[in-house]
Amino acid sequence: MCGGDSVSVDSIVVFEDVFVKYETSTGGVMALRGVSFTVPKGGSLLFMGPSGSGKTTILETILGIVRPMHGEVRVFGLKPEDEKSIMRVRRRTGYLTQDGMMINELTIMENVLFYCQGRERTVSKDKILELARKLNIESILNKRPDQVSGGEVRRAELLMVLADEPELLLLDEPTSMLDPENSDRVLKVLSEFKDSTTMIITSHDPRLTSISENILNIYGGQLTGSSKGA
Repeated sequence: MCGGDSVSVDSIVVFEDVFVKYETSTGGVMALRGVSFTVPKGGSLLFMGPSGSGKTTILETILGIVRPMHGEVRVFGLKPEDEKSIMRVRRRTGYLTQDGMMINELTIMENVLFYCQGRERTVSKDKILELARKLNIESILNKRPDQVSGGEVRRAELLMVLADEPELLLLDEPTSMLDPENSDRVLKVLSEFKDSTTMIITSHDPRLTSISENILNIYGGQLTGSSKGA
């Protein structure tokens, strides 16, 4: 799945010797340094590393938010940095960010429905309710995000990106702000999606190794080792 592995036509995400550089007020910062990996259809990959190691940059590069200065990125066989491809990639991808995804003027349920409509998907309320029960947030669906706890908002954001069953899931620290009980709920729900979607996860939480087939460690923008998960 990583390094010099051959690229299959079924590979959903391919990074080949990718370098990413950010310009700051004090000069350039190299965020990724020669990163290479592939994720096959239906595969799951977990990136583990400290804050600032490049984990989020990988996810943003997959979505075309960040453009590589060197190397090649392909998602669904497309180059996400190309204007003609970027929306095709994003409509097939669910992205759980750390930046907050909810509109405070809408209820949780309205946020989920609005998100799905924006992606040109029709999702039944029954399906949303079923997922909400599994995440233990069915009681907050008619509340606004600013009326509930940070952990409840985090699970609601996960509900939102799971609701339309995207082909590719990008999950940035999915168990952040969650206590052990609710982290376990999230892990159980994600394990149910493993057979129907491709997942790339970033986390500090070692429990996520239980749902990841492959684990890549990253530090200073470089891959430093790999191991097998579940």
